[in-house]
Amino acid sequence: MAALLVCWAFLPLLATAFSWHGLWYELGLFGPHPSLSYESFDVKSPEVHVKQWNPKCEEGYVFLSPQGHGYPEPGPLVYDHKGQLVWMERAFGEVMDLKVQQYQGQDYLTFWAGEFDGTRGMGQYYMLNSSYEVVHIVAAANGHQGDVHEFRVTDQGTALLTIYDIRQADLSALDGPKDGWIYDSLFQEIDIETGELLFEWRASDHYAIDESRLPLANKGSSPSPQDAYDYFHIDSVDKHPRDGSYLVSSRYTHTITCIGSTGEILWVLGGKRNSFTDISSDGSATGFTWQHDARWHSDNELTLLDNAAWERGYTCDHSRGLMIELDFANWTADTLHRYESPGRLSSHSQGSLQVLPRTANVFIGWGKSSAYSEFSVDGDLLCDFHWGPRIFFWFGWTKSYRAQKSHWIGRPRNPPDVEVDDTGRAAYVSWNGATDVAGWVLQRASNGSVPEDAFESVQYDPKEGFETTVELVGEGYFRLVAVDFEGNHLGATRVFEAYETWDTAEAIKSSLSIFSEGVFQWTLVGICATGALSTAVWTGRRWLREVFTSSYKRLRSYWGVTKYELAC
Repeated sequence: MAALLVCWAFLPLLATAFSWHGLWYELGLFGPHPSLSYESFDVKSPEVHVKQWNPKCEEGYVFLSPQGHGYPEPGPLVYDHKGQLVWMERAFGEVMDLKVQQYQGQDYLTFWAGEFDGTRGMGQYYMLNSSYEVVHIVAAANGHQGDVHEFRVTDQGTALLTIYDIRQADLSALDGPKDGWIYDSLFQEIDIETGELLFEWRASDHYAIDESRLPLANKGSSPSPQDAYDYFHIDSVDKHPRDGSYLVSSRYTHTITCIGSTGEILWVLGGKRNSFTDISSDGSATGFTWQHDARWHSDNELTLLDNAAWERGYTCDHSRGLMIELDFANWTADTLHRYESPGRLSSHSQGSLQVLPRTANVFIGWGKSSAYSEFSVDGDLLCDFHWGPRIFFWFGWTKSYRAQKSHWIGRPRNPPDVEVDDTGRAAYVSWNGATDVAGWVLQRASNGSVPEDAFESVQYDPKEGFETTVELVGEGYFRLVAVDFEGNHLGATRVFEAYETWDTAEAIKSSLSIFSEGVFQWTLVGICATGALSTAVWTGRRWLREVFTSSYKRLRSYWGVTKYELAC
């Protein structure tokens, strides 16, 4: 009785226990890779935690290519705009840069797949149609292997792709050996239809070794190319739709370079040979560092993700997106908008920034930090999602090189999956990759071999996330039919059998009978103790944050991480 009186005081807490799930998630109590499992689908998916939601966020699908230390079964991953799984596939292994691109008037899912050594990729690029079938495979030319950092389909039906080429180089300008080794950065433009090489550009023909901001350390001094110095690090290539010039982001020289159609450098934004006078209030228009994903937004505006950090140092205590305006008449650069990372998180590598087509909202994937966010064009945070605990962001145990948001129609050719529970009174149904499903119609027949028109419709259940639970009515042979919002049949599961052998009332009575009064009281005590512990954690969250921050700084100091001063 005493236990019941104590627990009565915690009833408001117990009534809102669902709100604690997010706290436990962020504290890492579900592990570095929180996941959801399904009855009808045998692969677990990362659980998405919705930190902030606003209906002003653009509808569409989120495309991730998760990987990281110990990440189980990496592969392409698609969520809806509310964080529910839509499609995942493990047949390709580790992939990078999953996104939707148009080619010859059709939408394709595109990505890189191959081997990744931590700096460069050695593989090729895949283009999948709406049924998730491989239609095109694009490879680099001249005997090179395609790299992870870029695969961009242009309006002209060509593809831009990056290459990392290990070669010998003189590193004496950085007090290194004359016979050292570097990762040279290249990009190629390939005709997708024919595979013909149309254009190639190599960084070492235009940038000197000492223009890099990456410390040499022991890189490049080994007699073996296995420890090459990555002095330039190309991470994105974009092509101007009208004048045909190329926009190249170099993470380790802190530059955005505009390259003419014949390979000459037209101008440089940032870095040691910056062409522009910075008129922004904080110097961010040319003072970005360790950046990613530079894209044309208009003829005189570009966007990028200012990481402001690398693996062993940072120039600002948080990362942010930038929209920059260039004045080519006066050669000035100004920052139009800033998109500050929620909670001032710092992404030490990877990441992307995308201006969405219908709302002009800005969608940012935070790279090494397993989060993505959406902002209004003016910089107001609208939506914020984590697909890994924030406490592990710095370690990069769950990450995606980029995150993209696009409209997509997926119509897989394989049928929906269904699994019946042990009682035979409920079925779990899902259809990996299907985007048109509005709900499921339960149909019944007298035997399992009747024609399709002999099935009668019993009930309709709206789709609930990736997997929907359907209560079975009566007994006989059943199937579930996927329908769209107009009621059109899209596909049907296999036929399965169920029997009326389970009495719900008796099941509930039987379940409750196992609890004696003492067991019931001690169960409530356990629930209350958990609530009390959670309350203490919540109350002391500021102290925990200070402890974590202090430990975080000591850890960074231990690894030799250095902070450089920069207003941000």
